[in-house]
Amino acid sequence: MRFNGQHKRKEWPLSPGRQRGASSAGLFVPGLSFPAAPGPLLAIAGLSGGAGASVLAYLIAATAARQSSAPVLVADTGGPTGGLALHAGVSSPRTLAGIAERLGAGEAMTGSLWANGENGLRVMAGPPQFTVQGERDAILRVLADARAVHALTVVDVGTLARVADHAALGAATHVAWILPASDGGVARAKCVLERVAPLSRPEIVVARKELGVGKPPIKALTELADERCAPLVLMPHLGGGPVGHADQLAERAGLTLQAIAGVLRR
Repeated sequence: MRFNGQHKRKEWPLSPGRQRGASSAGLFVPGLSFPAAPGPLLAIAGLSGGAGASVLAYLIAATAARQSSAPVLVADTGGPTGGLALHAGVSSPRTLAGIAERLGAGEAMTGSLWANGENGLRVMAGPPQFTVQGERDAILRVLADARAVHALTVVDVGTLARVADHAALGAATHVAWILPASDGGVARAKCVLERVAPLSRPEIVVARKELGVGKPPIKALTELADERCAPLVLMPHLGGGPVGHADQLAERAGLTLQAIAGVLRR
């Protein structure tokens, strides 16, 4: 299966029935309106398990899909949680790691690569995976071709525990780090970030409100963001929310989405 060259538009067709640019109800974030491909590739990395990377990736992509006049893709790198597919309410026939694994083996691919979510969002994510990894160069190839035909590509890279996670992070044009807004969250985040060399791409640090925790450790969070030369934004605790319906959660996370939109414009 080819992603590049003359077959590109055929392999990534517009979602049927989608009226591009049509208005709809829900939160509007001007910075998340993308007119054409190729667009940014945003990696969302959790600095601890359960930090909220999947729900944030989904909200960014779903909001952008509603507002943009070209297709938007959200994907994850596979792994044991399956959280992105749960938030989107759909599972794709293949995952990013699964596609990369088959391409790396030289196998031909046919059929759809994604599922269609709300607002025409393209979703490349499935149930938990424990054995499919995906080879680095193949992951980079898939993401490069995906970005070429999407106005925005958002990838949940998990906690950077797998080869596919690191490959997707390397392909990103922008990176959002998300962590719990607590002393423990900051401590765990430092352990990860001290092993990640400074990036030459725009970054943002997202601190998610923890239930049962009082005032967030703003000074420690600010110092963490300053070490990455990145802006800091606080995000409310969103809970589970209604599966497959982003509007209510996006409304609560509106300021966070606006801050991320600003970074994506850099």
